[in-house]
Amino acid sequence: MLPLKWREGRQPRRLLCFSAAFFVTALLFSLLFARCSDLTDAALLTGAAAFGLAAALVALLREDYGLFLPLLAGLLAGWLWCCGYSWLIWQPAQAYGGRNGMIRLELTEYAESHDSYGSAYGVVSSIDGDPCRLKVRAYLLDGSPDYAPGDVLVFRGELRAAEKDWRGNLLQEGIFLTVSQTENETVYPCGAMTLLRRARILSRTVTEQAGKLLPGDEGALLAALLSGDRSGFSRELDRALTVSGTRHITAVSGLHVSVLAGILMGLLGKKAGLLVSVPVSMAYAAVAGFSPSVVRAVVLLVFWAAAFWLRLEKDSLTAFGAALLLLLLWNPFSCLSVGLLLSFSATLGLILLSAPLNEVLTRRIKQLRLSVLKKLLWYAAGTVSSTLAATLFTLPWNILFFDIVPLLSLLSNLLILWALSLTMLLGIAVLSLSPVLPSAAVFLARWVLRWPLFWMVSAVKWVGSLRFAATDSGNLLLLAACLVLIAAALLWRGKVLSGKKLLFLTAAAICVTGIVTAGGRMLFGTVEIRNAGGQPVILLRSEGVSLINSGARPGMAADTVQSALSRWNADALETVLCTTGDYKSQSGLPAVLAQTDIERVLLPSDSGSVSSAYAGQPVLAYSRTGTVTVSGVTAQLFRGGEEAFALRLLGKRFSLLSLCSMKAEDALAVIEHNECGADILLVDDRICDDWGILYEICRTVEPSRLLIVSNGYFEYGESFSGIPVTLVDWKGIRLRFVR
Repeated sequence: MLPLKWREGRQPRRLLCFSAAFFVTALLFSLLFARCSDLTDAALLTGAAAFGLAAALVALLREDYGLFLPLLAGLLAGWLWCCGYSWLIWQPAQAYGGRNGMIRLELTEYAESHDSYGSAYGVVSSIDGDPCRLKVRAYLLDGSPDYAPGDVLVFRGELRAAEKDWRGNLLQEGIFLTVSQTENETVYPCGAMTLLRRARILSRTVTEQAGKLLPGDEGALLAALLSGDRSGFSRELDRALTVSGTRHITAVSGLHVSVLAGILMGLLGKKAGLLVSVPVSMAYAAVAGFSPSVVRAVVLLVFWAAAFWLRLEKDSLTAFGAALLLLLLWNPFSCLSVGLLLSFSATLGLILLSAPLNEVLTRRIKQLRLSVLKKLLWYAAGTVSSTLAATLFTLPWNILFFDIVPLLSLLSNLLILWALSLTMLLGIAVLSLSPVLPSAAVFLARWVLRWPLFWMVSAVKWVGSLRFAATDSGNLLLLAACLVLIAAALLWRGKVLSGKKLLFLTAAAICVTGIVTAGGRMLFGTVEIRNAGGQPVILLRSEGVSLINSGARPGMAADTVQSALSRWNADALETVLCTTGDYKSQSGLPAVLAQTDIERVLLPSDSGSVSSAYAGQPVLAYSRTGTVTVSGVTAQLFRGGEEAFALRLLGKRFSLLSLCSMKAEDALAVIEHNECGADILLVDDRICDDWGILYEICRTVEPSRLLIVSNGYFEYGESFSGIPVTLVDWKGIRLRFVR
C-alpha cells in the first residue's frame, strides 16, 4: 500500500479526493475534446484513461477504502458529467451553427471597440422569431459600439460554431457559438435587465467614478482593486505589473475578499462581521464578473463562516475541493482556464506551505522585545511566506502559458501589500461618499486616498524598471528549478525536508536562474517570427529590441511587441523596419506607432518622403540597396521590385534571408544578382505558389532550414528539396543565435 505521510491520524478528506479525481478527468476530457473531431472518440478515450487511472489506484490503495473510494467515484462521476454536459449542452448548440436570420441579442457585458469591428457577449433569445437561449460572442459591424448590459440588438447575422481551441477563452467560458452581424441593427436600450447585468453596470460606474476622482494610474489601480477593471492602465504601469509579479492584485481574488472580510470584522466585530461578509462578498463577486478566482474565494469564505458558526474545525482543503467542484459542475471545460489554474494553485500553496514557512521565519522574531520592530518583521515574514508559497505552485503555469517569469515578486509584494487593505478601505469609503457629499469625496480622494495609491504605483514601476526584475520563461532551467522546489516543498510538508533547507534551496534557485538568464541575454540574441495574416512579423533582440514589418492583422504586431518588451525588460523599440511599400496598407504599423516608444522608423520610399500620418515619428526613408545596423545586427537590403526589398540578417554565427512580400520572379532575380546565402530562408505565399522558382531559390541560397509563412493549405511535408520545412503560424517560432 502507498504510504501517506500527510494524514497525521486524521481521516482522509473525501470531498477533496473526489474533487481532485473529478478535475483530472475533466482535464483529460477537455484536452481530448479539443483535439478529436468526434465527440464519441473523446468520450471513449477519456473513459479508457479513467479506467487506467482507476486500475492504478486499485494497485496502490487497495487496502485504504477511505481514500480509494472517493477517488474512484470522482473519476467515474467526472467522466459521466463531462460526457453528459457535452451531449446535452454543447452538441445541441452546434445545431445552430451556419444558421442565418434575424438575431435578437441581449447583451450581458459592455461592448468592446476594435479597429474595424466591435464585439460583445450576450444571449441570443430568438432567431427569426423562434425562441432559444444561446450564449454567444457577437462580432458587430460598428467599430466603436456604445452598448451596455441589458441592451437588446436586433440584426441579421450568421451563427457559427466556436473553435474547440483549448487555449482559447470561449470554450472555457461555456460559449460554444459566435454570431457575425451582416446588416445594420436596431437597438432597444435597457430592454432585458437582470441582477447580474445590473452588477456589471455597477462595475463600470465604479470604474468611471474612480477615474473622475483620481485621474491617471492611481485611479486606474483603484478601479482594478474594487471592480477588477484593468482597462485604464497606462502602458508603463501595465508592463510594470507583469514584470514585478504584482498583477495578481488587479484581479479580484481571495486577497481582495479576505481584505473585505477583515474590514467588516474589524468594524462590526468577528461574529457580526463574518455574518455580513458572506452576502457582501457575493455581491462583490457579481460586480467582478464571477471570475474563477473570486468564486473560489467566496466558497472558501462560506465554508469558514459555516465552520465558525457551527463550532466545527475549519478545514481549508475541504473548502478548496468544494470550490473547485462547483466551478467544474458549472462548466467542466473551465479546467482549461489559466485564471482557474493560477488561482487554485496559489491557494493550494498558501494552504500547504504558507503557515510552515511563516513559522520558520518568525522563530527568532518572537524573542524580540521592541514592539514596532517586531510588528514590521512579522509583516515581512508573513508577506514573504505567503508570496513564496503561492509563487512555488503557480510557477509551472506561468512558464507554460506566459513568456515572462518575475524574479523580484517577493520584493515588490513586500513593498505594496501593506497598503492594499488601507487603499480598499479608503476607496470604498470615498466612493460611497461621492453620491452624497461629492466635495468631501474629492477632498479625501486627492489628499488622503491618493497617497497609498501613489506609493503602490511608484513601487511597482520602480521594481519593473530594474533590468533583472524578470526572466524569459524560455529558459528551461526555470522549469527544472520550479519542479525541484515543488518536490522539496512536498517533501518538507511530509516531514522529510527542513524549512531552512527549503528556504536555502529556493534562494539558490532564484539566484542561479537570474545569473543564467542575465548571462544568456548577454551571450545570445533571439529572433521571433509570427504569421500576422500571411505576412511575417519579425522581432529581433540583440543589443536592443527591433521590429521588422508589422503584418496585416490589426493590433497583432502591437500586442506582440508589448509582450516582448515585457519579457525582455526593455523600455522601447530601437528600430521599426519595413521592407515593402505595403506598410501603407498594413493595419499593424499604426497600432505599433501609437502604443510603443520607438527610436527610429525606416520606411521604403522612392520619393524620399512618406505620408503625413507619420509626421510625429522619427521616420527615415530609404529607396536603394544598402546596409543598416538593427539592434547590433547587420541588416542587408536588396531591392527587388517597386518598394520591395529582400532582407538578410547577419550575425556572428547566424544568417536569415527573408523574401516575403516579393513577387517570385523578383525574388529569384535578387538571388541571382546578389550574394544572398543564408542558414535560414523565410518565404511566403507569393513564392510558394511557384514551386519551380522556390526550388531555384533554395538551390542558390542553400539554406539549412526553410520557414514558410502561409495562409494557404500547402502540403510540403517535412522537407522540400531535402531542406527541413517549418510552417510559421500565429504562435510563431523562436530562434536563438550567438551575439
